[in-house]
Amino acid sequence: MQNFAGNIRLETYRYGCEIYRESNTLRSRILLESLGRSEPASDYDFPDIDIYLGAFLGERLIGTLILTPLDAKTVRMRQLAVDENFRGSGIGKALVEKSEAIARSHGFSLMMLHARVSVLEFYQKLGYERAGERFFEIEIPHWLMQKKLK
Repeated sequence: MQNFAGNIRLETYRYGCEIYRESNTLRSRILLESLGRSEPASDYDFPDIDIYLGAFLGERLIGTLILTPLDAKTVRMRQLAVDENFRGSGIGKALVEKSEAIARSHGFSLMMLHARVSVLEFYQKLGYERAGERFFEIEIPHWLMQKKLK
């Protein structure tokens, strides 16, 4: 697969804007509809505190993730979704690395996330470690993972 990571633009966007609505559609399709769930991804948002990050190829949104502050030092990465046509091309890695830079710039020193078992290896390659026991979220197995941000 072609590596698109060098050709993409990564930028934050605001809750409620057109890009946000596009991201909601992408997140719903990738993260929920694939599990047979029909609720919109926006049901899981915290618009007053979330930081939304998008990956764009030209004007097309091809990936997104959300950062949710948990306390003054800890932020949670959530709802990483990459369009099926661009998986394996470095987009997810680019989003994670950019989210870590954003988190550091906001003073966070620990990134946490809930990883589906199917993507555990992806996060481990990026330096995340499992913390705690496996648990179920939206009816599928997950691991709590974390990484100290330097």
